[in-house]
Amino acid sequence: MSTRISIPRGIPPPLSDELSMLFSDHFEHFVRNDPVYLGLNCVTWKLPFPVERLSLLPLELTPELVFRSPLDKVLCRIITCWDASERTTLVDEFLTKLFSTSLFGQVYEILFARNATQLTRPRFELAFKQVWFGQYSWDNMSNRRLQTCGFQHVYVGGKEENRVKGLHNWMRYYHLEKCARLVLETVHRKHPGLHLASMRFRWDDALKPYGTIFFGIPIHFEILIFFCAFLVGSGRDVNFLIDGKQSTVVCYDATSQVDTLATAYFRY
Repeated sequence: MSTRISIPRGIPPPLSDELSMLFSDHFEHFVRNDPVYLGLNCVTWKLPFPVERLSLLPLELTPELVFRSPLDKVLCRIITCWDASERTTLVDEFLTKLFSTSLFGQVYEILFARNATQLTRPRFELAFKQVWFGQYSWDNMSNRRLQTCGFQHVYVGGKEENRVKGLHNWMRYYHLEKCARLVLETVHRKHPGLHLASMRFRWDDALKPYGTIFFGIPIHFEILIFFCAFLVGSGRDVNFLIDGKQSTVVCYDATSQVDTLATAYFRY
């Protein structure tokens, strides 16, 4: 990504509403009755927990079910071996499969038809890659900081000084819990109508005191909602209607790199 793409920001409210309707319709037809999402209906979110080391997600959600689509399978390989030498190849494979989804095409068509972007489809795909995989540093004043990207922060997470940074995705949560590396300590809040919860958990010895995760939604659905929130603007609450219920997304730009996302998550 040597040549950076300038990405128009500030989607007007009517267009934001149209995108919200798109995601709501997609959820109704492809997510709400999916076996994975339905399987979460039996989760016990209420306090107090009967045991200290609670496995939040049901045993019926097997890895074969959770990571069953070709896109899911590539995501699983990425989040389990992010530091491996084949990362670049895996990322390209992930993006190729993501760009072939109907939802990605619909998002682009709406933005292009409403003059929210003048980028051709190939350039739009490069812009998407730049937003999610553009490298940045959390601390511009320190050369010792390793480079990271929005995708790594949101979908892989990291640990620094016994604190968890990022890790806002349920599939990563699922994998770490299955490996007995993640322990849920508290559910702060649970959305009354969606599998959306704010919680406190530990990843190995690192603590995440407050993190919000939307469980059971497909990766292409979530990453495109986050991307659209990024296009609306940084540091703002962006509301989407999902299954007739309001959900709020917030994202922040990387201060060290223009048109690059630092983090995105559901706020609840």
